[in-house]
Amino acid sequence: MKGSRLGDLLLVEDEHRLRGLVAQFLRNERYQVVEAGDGQEGVNRFTDSGPFDLVLVDLNLPDFSGVEVCRRIKRVSPDQPIMICSAAVLGDHERALAALGVDHYLTKPYHPEDLIAHITREFGRDGRTTPLRPAALPSL
Repeated sequence: MKGSRLGDLLLVEDEHRLRGLVAQFLRNERYQVVEAGDGQEGVNRFTDSGPFDLVLVDLNLPDFSGVEVCRRIKRVSPDQPIMICSAAVLGDHERALAALGVDHYLTKPYHPEDLIAHITREFGRDGRTTPLRPAALPSL
């Protein structure tokens, strides 16, 4: 349906400029985006507005690390899909995230089209071709 929302995303990214650019790009692609600038805010936004169709998390965050954000989200919502978008994913990160069931990574820097491809891939991982929540027409 033209004009309908493709899905609800939570973007947890501490780099203000990057977060703004990514969020605007995703909105232009018809995703609803909730933004968070640090780990604590990410957890709070999830608590207030979740679950989401997908949560995008940087690993190097103030307050709570990206791994801790994932841990806290998964504690509340074990089936919540999460994708890591980070410049540095270390072995320790991979092991901790694998234990939480988080195994989808997009390495920075990335091209916006790669981000869309990864989001589309994540939506298709569990057989979904549409968001978890029904899309609504955007308000003008």
